Amino acid sequence: MILIRSRLVLGIIFGTVKAVLKAIYKLIELVNLQYALLAALVGIVLYFSGAFDENAAFKTVYDVLFIVTVIYAVVATIKRLLGIEKKVKRSKGAQIVKTNGEEQAEQPKSPEPPKEVVEEISVQPEKPVYFRVKQNPEYVMAEYSDRYELFKTSNGKLTKIRTDYK
Repeated sequence: MILIRSRLVLGIIFGTVKAVLKAIYKLIELVNLQYALLAALVGIVLYFSGAFDENAAFKTVYDVLFIVTVIYAVVATIKRLLGIEKKVKRSKGAQIVKTNGEEQAEQPKSPEPPKEVVEEISVQPEKPVYFRVKQNPEYVMAEYSDRYELFKTSNGKLTKIRTDYK
């Protein structure tokens, strides 16, 4: 009884079960059997509820569905092994704007510091990296080392919307 209450023993048991289930799922994922597993779980529930005993057509539809999911798994696995699978890499929200051509955003002019400061300190203007916003292509984002600036393009000109500091 003392062993069952011990968190150490339960932690080891739960950790082992969790690791085994993760390994099994990785294997299922490797051969693309996720949909077949879902169909099997639904079939188990329907079997124990007696739905297959009452209607033979229902059982036939389920069998066809399960066979289709297994065929899908085989085809998807073969495509992955042969490298036929098409992987499209998509950005998460911003796209890099090319620096040549008309898509290059113009840098907004920043106010010039007093001449005394310019003579004492040699400051080189920082060139930002421009991104086009994926959700709305009319917007362009400029990334500086310390801030982000959002611009809206209208009639080929950039209008500053806001500045967000890092």
